[in-house]
Amino acid sequence: MVVVLIIRQETRLDYAEVYRLVKISFATVSNDDGAVPDYLNEREKDVFVPELSLVAQNDDGQQIIGQIVLYKTPITTPRGERIELLLSPICVHPNYFRHGIARAMVNEALSRAKHMGFGAVFLCGDPKIYRNLGFLPSYHYGIFHKNDLTKTVDWSMVCELYPGALNGVSGTVNTI
Repeated sequence: MVVVLIIRQETRLDYAEVYRLVKISFATVSNDDGAVPDYLNEREKDVFVPELSLVAQNDDGQQIIGQIVLYKTPITTPRGERIELLLSPICVHPNYFRHGIARAMVNEALSRAKHMGFGAVFLCGDPKIYRNLGFLPSYHYGIFHKNDLTKTVDWSMVCELYPGALNGVSGTVNTI
């Protein structure tokens, strides 16, 4: 199946449909405790960047089939906090899994974030999946997840939005 996507900024009118989509898409996860949609509550906090909350619609624009949001997140450095972005869970409707929708949404979100002047996007996730999207373990940059006692975990990842964006930056993030 070829899927033509419309990727656009989420609006308040989309919130109920997006919440249902997140519930449906994460219901297929074996360790789902039902709390995953709670990350949507961040919309009401200062960390929310409306321009980086995106939805993907099918080609006729009648159904939201994917959602992605990037939130502000601090890197705690020896010189104080530096604000970059956190990619929250991406969701795609189960009927559209494995059609490149998540990749298209990530690419669009990263492009918009770069255009807005951000330098990096962090996440906690599976390296096998996110490495293909340009993410590397954050320890490569001297930035460690606050729960990484070994300073070697692969699941705390970052994508520089332009070369050298994290040069000279070291510290910790809390991306959960």
